[in-house]
Amino acid sequence: MKINHYHNKDIDLDKWDKCVQNAINPAIYPLSWYLHITSPDWEGLFSDDYKTIVPLPIVKKLGRQVVYQPEFTWQLGIFSSESLNPGVVENLLSHIPSKYRIGSYHLNKYNVIESGKYAVYPLQTTELQLISSYDKIRAEYKSSLHTRVERAKQNRVSMVKSITNHDFVNFAYKFDRFNTLRLNPTRLILLRQIVSNAIRYRMGEIYGAYTKENNLCAAIFLIHYKGRSIIHYAVSDNDGIESGALYMMIDNVIITHSGKSIILSVDDPFNSNLSDLLKYFGAKSYTFTKIKTKRFLLNIK
Repeated sequence: MKINHYHNKDIDLDKWDKCVQNAINPAIYPLSWYLHITSPDWEGLFSDDYKTIVPLPIVKKLGRQVVYQPEFTWQLGIFSSESLNPGVVENLLSHIPSKYRIGSYHLNKYNVIESGKYAVYPLQTTELQLISSYDKIRAEYKSSLHTRVERAKQNRVSMVKSITNHDFVNFAYKFDRFNTLRLNPTRLILLRQIVSNAIRYRMGEIYGAYTKENNLCAAIFLIHYKGRSIIHYAVSDNDGIESGALYMMIDNVIITHSGKSIILSVDDPFNSNLSDLLKYFGAKSYTFTKIKTKRFLLNIK
């Protein structure tokens, strides 16, 4: 298999995106519009027929170009319509130009490597299968979850679909008390662009929760793509946390999508608050891999 390497401006983006769409492991993160936001200078490896692609997020650190995982981009690696055994994965990774050190690169859960060429770190995604009926899914809820959902109802918290991008991002920046890692201005701009483009491409939805006084107290941003609904970002102020608003909102999402061939997921391996929240609903953790060049000397994650 011949592997090509180009900057994104020289890649046929329609063929690139079609590969992601038809892959055995489709994901939102390698789509060209998403990469343009999170890693504007991204490059790509791809086969002549565009049946296999490898996005390379390139940044400059300490004067040299490195492969480095972007913000809000939790799984990249190899995407293909063909089988991906460890030998294929390692062969494709070997085509990353030697001039690029790998500072941090997340494979996806379908990419398995066995050699000791890279320093390897396990990460986890959290997933809840919604194919079963709501009653069956609800039977797996942790016992304390029922109390949290009921508390939100007793507090007359209401859920509204499709609050505006502006209201969501403004609330996330000014009032969020749910996330340990707060939004700095750079992450705020990225999140705003991701939300607006996901909605533009009809992949995104924002749900808001309001107190009985009609004040926004919590919100979640979902991205839907190829049978996967990602809780991309969730926020809550103190009122929302005390009332259990986020639990009620996710319960409503499950009610809406139960019985469908959909996976509800938290892909961010570093947001333990959000992944732990989804585990209350019976979600399970699955491992994927982060790699970096051995003896990588830059002081980065």
